[in-house]
Amino acid sequence: MAANTFPDDWREQPCFLVSVPAPLVPYVGGLLRIAEQKGFWATEADYESAYAALMELEGCLVSTCLDEMLSLQRSTYRLLDTALYGTEYSGPTSGEGEVTPAIPNYRNLAFDSYDSVLGRLARVADVVDNAINGTSTPEYDYSPSVKEKLQAIVDAINATAEDDSDLLAQLEIIAGLLA
Repeated sequence: MAANTFPDDWREQPCFLVSVPAPLVPYVGGLLRIAEQKGFWATEADYESAYAALMELEGCLVSTCLDEMLSLQRSTYRLLDTALYGTEYSGPTSGEGEVTPAIPNYRNLAFDSYDSVLGRLARVADVVDNAINGTSTPEYDYSPSVKEKLQAIVDAINATAEDDSDLLAQLEIIAGLLA
């Protein structure tokens, strides 16, 4: 008779996420069957504790410990969602509990904060659009724009009687490229 004892504190010990290739799961389950035999354990209490723990372990083999992986996937999504879109989540920082807002089924490209990556990109686009075209944006409203300044230079050169046609042609090309 085997003299294996089952630890009383097995639930308080660290867990390991073990990857078992799908074709090997039946063999691993079969090897666990050896530990399900009464003769493998020193006492009836060891057998009963081990049997209950092994049933949970076999359940994990069948579910491939998806809960842990899905939890990490959700955490990664929230991390990226906060960085890219500026979405703020609230809830427990570790352990069980509800995190809000819930992860949506789809995500549009609207961002929640100008402090996010997409918000900062929008600011860059706004400042360039405002500086070159003079377009009023939520963040920037500077005047005169580059186009307006170039047009003022072209108008000033046209107003003089001097022959600056080469300079004028080059400025008109620059203004045309900015259009």
